[in-house]
Amino acid sequence: MSVRDHADQTFDGLRDRLFAIGYRMTGSVADAEDLCQETWLRWQRVDRATVSNPEAYLVSVTTRLAIDGSRSARSRREQYVGPYLPEPIVEGALVQSQPEAAAEMADSLTFAFLVLLDELAPLERAVFLLREVFGYGYDEIAAATERSPEACRQILSRTRRKLDAHRVELRRADPDHEQQMIGDLVMAMMNGDVEGVISLLSPDVVELDDGGRSRHAGRRPIVGPHRVSRLLIYLAKQVEPNMSFEFVRVNANPGILLRVDGKPDLVTTVEFAPDGRIRRLFSQLNPAKLTHLS
Repeated sequence: MSVRDHADQTFDGLRDRLFAIGYRMTGSVADAEDLCQETWLRWQRVDRATVSNPEAYLVSVTTRLAIDGSRSARSRREQYVGPYLPEPIVEGALVQSQPEAAAEMADSLTFAFLVLLDELAPLERAVFLLREVFGYGYDEIAAATERSPEACRQILSRTRRKLDAHRVELRRADPDHEQQMIGDLVMAMMNGDVEGVISLLSPDVVELDDGGRSRHAGRRPIVGPHRVSRLLIYLAKQVEPNMSFEFVRVNANPGILLRVDGKPDLVTTVEFAPDGRIRRLFSQLNPAKLTHLS
């Protein structure tokens, strides 16, 4: 095997991890792909004799690029209209339960987690992800973020306190429960059953909708079972023959993909309270954030 073939094989073996870091840093499928592409280009140009640990090098490059990109994106988001939600990752039909390790990784993919991360500064996000989600040591994190190991420890400690102050307790849904709840929710919505919808919602339920500038959506969080149920039933009344629904997994949680004339138009995902009722709903309507689903 040539040196170049070996280098390509090394990158290919780590690409999923690099994408995972990029997506969690940016909340964008397109940006994560761009980060992987730029990392690959730099990997092609680097003198391999100077790289003792390819994984550490590739993770460091991706992380630094993501930090720089997130800083510029942060200023753009300040001008964003309404709630800012990530681009959804849709994984097809609802499936069986995951192994515990995979489920823990999936927890860091949920909309609730990514929305929480978006409140952090880019450096805080990078340190937290590399340590808490991907399990890197402080020396590796220090190299990736160009900070000292002790500084990274302090950043992580401060970040944990921030997240703990805003974290809402959510339950990891099991397949039988989530399919039953999604089915019951859609049935109650289509029947215009307000009380039926309310019975499925937690008392502190919140819905966030991201329509960007081009779509009509809630500009602020919709709070409480009565307001959320009225909105859901209103939306159900707008269903037309050219629309189709798919029950899918969205960012590791159950959800619905709505297509209009075969094109993705809306993605909704739900997350559950400890008592099993729906506590969070997230709907992505912004066309620019659904193009990758086409």
